[in-house]
Amino acid sequence: MSDVSIKAFNTSIFDRVLDGGSFEEKRNLTEQLGLLACDMESARVERDAIVPTLLRLAVDPIKGIRSLLASILVHAVELHPDLVFSIIADDEDISLPFLAETPALDRLRTLAVLKVGDKARQLVLASREGLADEAIKYIVENCDSEVCSALLDNEKIEVNTQNYRRLYVRFRDVPEIIEQLLDRHDLPLEVRILQAKRASNNVHKLMAERGWIPANDAEEIIVDAEETTLLKILSSAKQNELDGLIPFLSSKNLLTPSLILRAALSNKLAIVSRAIAYLSSTPMVKLERMFADNAVMAIKSSYNKAGLPKSCFHIIRAALDASNELKEVPDRLAKQQFGPRLVEYLMTRYSSVSAQDKSMLLEIVGRLSDENTRALARRLAEQFKLAA
Repeated sequence: MSDVSIKAFNTSIFDRVLDGGSFEEKRNLTEQLGLLACDMESARVERDAIVPTLLRLAVDPIKGIRSLLASILVHAVELHPDLVFSIIADDEDISLPFLAETPALDRLRTLAVLKVGDKARQLVLASREGLADEAIKYIVENCDSEVCSALLDNEKIEVNTQNYRRLYVRFRDVPEIIEQLLDRHDLPLEVRILQAKRASNNVHKLMAERGWIPANDAEEIIVDAEETTLLKILSSAKQNELDGLIPFLSSKNLLTPSLILRAALSNKLAIVSRAIAYLSSTPMVKLERMFADNAVMAIKSSYNKAGLPKSCFHIIRAALDASNELKEVPDRLAKQQFGPRLVEYLMTRYSSVSAQDKSMLLEIVGRLSDENTRALARRLAEQFKLAA
C-alpha cells in the first residue's frame, strides 16, 4: 500500500483497495486509517474524510479486517456514531471488548445501546466505568436481575439513593440481589431497615406456620432480633443520617418505646435524644442542651410529651447518669461498666423509685439490655421476688 497516500485523500484509491485489493492491502489500509482516526492532533477534516471508508471496513466480509479495525478504534476518543454502532453490532468477540473499553461511547449512545442491545451488551455496559446516572437508572428500572447484579458488582460507579430504593423494590424477593445490596457500603440505611423488618416478618410467619415454639415466645424472639438489628443500624449512622432515620422509623411504626429503651440501655443517647425530640416536637438543639446539662425535670417533661411509658423514665435517667460518669473512661471499659452502673443507679440512687417499681424496671432491663447486663438484672429481679 506504499502507493496509497492518506494525506492526499484520494478516496477512490481507498475504494479500489476495498473492492479489489489483497488481504494485506486491506490490512495496511485498516491500520493506517484506524491510527489516523485515533490521532486527535490530526485535523478534523482529515478524520471526517475517512469516515465513509472506515464504515466500509467496519462491515467488511473478512472478519479479520473488522476485528483489526475494532482493536485499533477502541482507543479513539471520538468516533462517528455510525461507526461506533457498526462495531457494536458485530459479532460478540469483536463488539463486546470494544464496548467495554471505548471512550467514544457517550451518555446518549450508552442509553441507545442499553435500549436496543441484547443482554450480553447490557452486561458489558453495566460493568463499565463512569456510567452516567441516566444509564444506571435505565438498568435499575428495566434490565433483568443478572444485569442489575453486574451493576452492583461494579465498584467503579456510584449508585444514588433513589436507584438503591428502586433495586430493593424490584428485587426484594431475589436473595442474590438482596445479598449484594447489603454488601454495599453506601446502601441507604433505610433500605437496611426495611430489609431487617421484612426478614423478621418472614421468620415470624415461618415460626407461626411450623409451630416450632409457642406464639407468645415467638413474638418476643422476633421483636428482640428485629430491634437489636435496628439498633445496630442506627448505631452505625452518621449524625445527618440519624436525623433522617428517626422520622422514617416513626412513619413505619418502628420507633417503639422498647427500641428507645434498648438504645438507652446500650448507651446510645444520641438515638434516645433524637427520638424524644421528634416524638415530643421539641427542637433538637434544645433537647441536646437538656441532655448535656442533665436537666432531669426538663427531659422528663419532653419524655412525657413523647408519649413514652412514664414508669420507664428512670431507665433514661439512669442511662444518662451512667453515661456522664463514664465519659472519661476508655471506651472498652466504659462499655463493660455501663450496664452494671445503670442497674446500680436504678437500685440505689433514686429515692422516689419504690421496691415494686424497681422490680418492674429490672424486668425491663433484663429483657432489653445486652447479655451481661441482662444476667445481672435477672438475678436481682429474682432476689426481689424472693424478698417479697
